[in-house]
Amino acid sequence: MDTSRIDAFKNYVDTQITPSVIEIKGLNDNSRKHVQKLVYTNLVDRFDVMVDTAILANCRSEFVIEAISPSLTETVSEHYLLKLLMDTDSVQDAIDERLKAAIRNSILRKRHSQKLQFLLKLFDKLEYSKLKPQVQPGNGNIVQSSNITKVNIPHSVCGYADWLYSRRNAIVHGVSKTPHYLENDVKKLKELYKYDCPQSINLKFGAIEQTVRFYTCIVDILLDE
Repeated sequence: MDTSRIDAFKNYVDTQITPSVIEIKGLNDNSRKHVQKLVYTNLVDRFDVMVDTAILANCRSEFVIEAISPSLTETVSEHYLLKLLMDTDSVQDAIDERLKAAIRNSILRKRHSQKLQFLLKLFDKLEYSKLKPQVQPGNGNIVQSSNITKVNIPHSVCGYADWLYSRRNAIVHGVSKTPHYLENDVKKLKELYKYDCPQSINLKFGAIEQTVRFYTCIVDILLDE
């Protein structure tokens, strides 16, 4: 499996996010609140990009090809096929581009947590793709099995990831001073993960550290052979 995109994300967290967290601690309240929102949304965005690119990098996986097979319906002319076969250097690139186009039009159009679930299955980490409590909401740690606590946060891996991304959406797309969950996120979190969103979000400093911990656990799971 190609893990280069996962390795790159790990390096990004180590070299850019971790030092930023240390710097944020030294800021005054007004500056800290603004900066921590920027760091949080950037971190979540980069994780989402990692998920997308890691799937694309493994476009030739049998698991991926089987998943996108319904999208591979475009007919190819004999002229194009002959031209492609005559130019042997471009055949492999053409195959990759066709596979990636099908991935973008199917798998990558899904919700963030559903893409993560697909990536976990792609890397044969099925035990972390299920709707069972494995996240410790107080610190973002992922364990084999956890108890559901009174903390109003999804306790499954994909549910927790969806919650993090929904908070990002509230910050980026919100129109009020106090971020509120978007209507579609409220609906999907309830539908997919039985989670009832509160009226608004309050992004505390510890949220960044917990998000870093959670994403680091995901990376470690994916890289564990």
